[in-house]
Amino acid sequence: MREIETVVVGSIESLLEEMVPKLGFQRTPVYRGHGKASWSLLPPLFREEVAKSEFRTWADLEAAFLISLKQRARGEIGYDPATELEWMSIGAHHGLPTRLSAWSENALVALFFATDPAYEEDGAVWRIMPGEAAFSISQDYEQVPEQPKLYRPQRPNQAMQNQRVCFLTHPLPQEDASPETFEEVFELGNDRLVLSKLVIPCEWKGYLRRRLAMMGVDHRSLFPGLAGLCQDLKEEIYTHTDSYEWIFPGEGSVE
Repeated sequence: MREIETVVVGSIESLLEEMVPKLGFQRTPVYRGHGKASWSLLPPLFREEVAKSEFRTWADLEAAFLISLKQRARGEIGYDPATELEWMSIGAHHGLPTRLSAWSENALVALFFATDPAYEEDGAVWRIMPGEAAFSISQDYEQVPEQPKLYRPQRPNQAMQNQRVCFLTHPLPQEDASPETFEEVFELGNDRLVLSKLVIPCEWKGYLRRRLAMMGVDHRSLFPGLAGLCQDLKEEIYTHTDSYEWIFPGEGSVE
């Protein structure tokens, strides 16, 4: 059984040491941020409850979501996606439950999500290092694979581009069986991958968020438009220091 590497990260500098350069053709490390380190690597579809729906299997439930998306979303998208994977990635990016989980080629983007202040506990940045080019799906691949692979959207919108998004496909469970986490799939698999969990201590979240904002990684950059800007403004109100003595000696605290 393969083991998952675990590393504690307490600063931007220590995260930078964990950022791995491109390993070769189609072998770019990818990252995913979780506000809670206790969360498993599951796609949104697997967090749904099949038993409470009219469908018997995970495949039927996902198909129903996608059929409804295709019927109603063409006017919003502005073009007709060519493949099932393209439809699936569009839905996944906008919150539709699918078997895809979102990852980024930029570790700082993953750190942004891992430092979500809404969760007052340790966060985590997950990292996948692919050892083979076959782990990435070619752009003309039209079938959703049965094994985990990385898919990069053909027509990413601005938010996808800014977030350097790619999607990991998760294998569907058989019938009404419980879904496996990616950790479980990884531990029992035989493909050439390295999976690591970079733990972000809760007490470092606020500091790291401020450092990321100084580097231009914030809601406005990752979610272009007023929604991202307003979310940043909400966080900025609570980001301050009681003393500027380290900048202005002798001035004491600022009321």
